Amino acid sequence: MSSRIISLVSENPNLPLGLALILVIIYVVHLHKKIHNLTRGQSGESLENIIKTCVDGVAEIEKRNELISKHAISLDTRVSHALRNAQTIRYKAFETNGSSQSFSIALLNEKGNGVVITSLHAHNHTSTHAKPVEKYSSTHELTEEELAVIEEARAAHKIK
Repeated sequence: MSSRIISLVSENPNLPLGLALILVIIYVVHLHKKIHNLTRGQSGESLENIIKTCVDGVAEIEKRNELISKHAISLDTRVSHALRNAQTIRYKAFETNGSSQSFSIALLNEKGNGVVITSLHAHNHTSTHAKPVEKYSSTHELTEEELAVIEEARAAHKIK
């Protein structure tokens, strides 16, 4: 078999060159289709413009992502300091009072800082107290109702 191929090539010295030429033409057509698909049918000269447009688009997206990230961090910081999930408890503070007119309200941020306000309603007078709260506790003595409303605020802050 190999002797037949050798004799065929020696009788037709241009045959290997012709086969090589056919393979090169097939490969060039294949590459032309790939370039045509890459440039979306435009000329090869516009390939540089297409690549530049893509690179510029990526740079713009990266710039926007950086701005969005900075804005998100700023919002996260501001929200953590904002009062959230205000909790209120109404109760009857004194036996002489006929209804639950007294209340305690916790106004805290998600770090547990803020104030608890209590209004005690008696038959002939009302008194209001505000106590600072830091990390869900206070340096002032807290009533059961104030402790309960602070704990409700803490539980509400854990839900995200």
